[in-house]
Amino acid sequence: MFEMSKNKEKQNDKQSEVKAKFKRNVFTKLLMLIVAAIASYAFYFIVARILNVEEYGLLYSLIALTYIFTVPHETIRTVIARYTVELAAKKEYGKIKGFFFAAVKTVFCYSFVAFIIFLISLPFLTELFHASTANMIIIGTSLLVAFLLPVIWGMLQGMQSFGHLGLNNSIEGLVKLIIAVGLILLGLGVNGALISIPMSMAIAFFAGFWPLRKILRSKTEKFKGDKAIVRYSLAAFVIFLLFIALYSVDTILARYYLSARLSGLYSSLSMMSKTVLFVSITITRVMFSAVAEQSHKKLKTKKEQGDRQILFTAGLYVLSIVAVFLLASILAPKLYVTVFVGSQYLEAAPYLKYMVIAMGLLSLSSLIIFYNLSMNWNKQLTAKTLGVFLFLQIALLILFHKNLQQFANILIITNALLFVSLLFILFFISPKANENQQKR
Repeated sequence: MFEMSKNKEKQNDKQSEVKAKFKRNVFTKLLMLIVAAIASYAFYFIVARILNVEEYGLLYSLIALTYIFTVPHETIRTVIARYTVELAAKKEYGKIKGFFFAAVKTVFCYSFVAFIIFLISLPFLTELFHASTANMIIIGTSLLVAFLLPVIWGMLQGMQSFGHLGLNNSIEGLVKLIIAVGLILLGLGVNGALISIPMSMAIAFFAGFWPLRKILRSKTEKFKGDKAIVRYSLAAFVIFLLFIALYSVDTILARYYLSARLSGLYSSLSMMSKTVLFVSITITRVMFSAVAEQSHKKLKTKKEQGDRQILFTAGLYVLSIVAVFLLASILAPKLYVTVFVGSQYLEAAPYLKYMVIAMGLLSLSSLIIFYNLSMNWNKQLTAKTLGVFLFLQIALLILFHKNLQQFANILIITNALLFVSLLFILFFISPKANENQQKR
């Protein structure tokens, strides 16, 4: 009895340590996020004030295109983070170095192929976005570096070096802001803002070598990938493709169906409401690493409950973030809009709270999606669920797209249904799936 009590106490201590580490990492990442967010969103705020509404609508719709074309960004980052967590837990730093350089080489080859495909698609894309060839070529060049940066970020996340990760995020945002403002003031307009995107990514990538210097000085050990990595990567790719499409396709359809002015107003609404999602993703990333590490260590007692405790703690943080933004959008929507994008967008203020609700629901869904990926279960079912609601969202927007309110209502409906479906999978399917996976 005494031995059982002692073992139980040790397990409780381990779980308490995991939760404490999770909270510390959340605090560190949130602190650095404040700096990164100021730099990143200052880009949108300042650019929105320099460009007119029509130009800003074009810029934001092109940036929304990069969300779709940089789906591998999230896939690469997640895969790198997950396997780095495993190697770091075993202190195999030489293999981490080998994994890093193998990933950089592979990713660059695929990014070059993606760039060629993008160039071939230029006639179609310029017509779809009503953009110039120069606009599209500049956006296309971002593909050459957009896939490399997540290798660095995934490594830092996997090593749970959230301070350096936040600093690198800040560097990317600050450099983008400085270059964009400088080039716009020099008269390059939308092109100036677009040029800042690939340049800031390249600088942040090389800056990321510094915090990884100890690993990069280690003796290289060959990392042997297996079919499990390929299967996991493909599943993560599909999931992120569908997830990113869920918060990007509405902006593209708004650009296509709405007038230039309404499209510009909707772009401002989309950008402001996505602040909720992007801040919440910070919590999600920390949760992903914590759950993946605990899962790898295979705690024998209350393993599932420990993972769920981290998930529920992360959920409380995300709910708090959503509540703050929602209250601001309800109590002071005009001030919110004026501070974020300027008084010329005040016409969009009445619709802000609806967009915040939609992005809040998607933020909660992202927690479950990342949790499933960290536990390496229900990936196919998660992808199918995302695909169903993406199709539903597109179909509804094609049928109902007269004004801003219709767009916002459709996003709320589809995101709410998605969240409820993912909750059902989490509570009623995931435990059973995990048992079956362990049996195999």
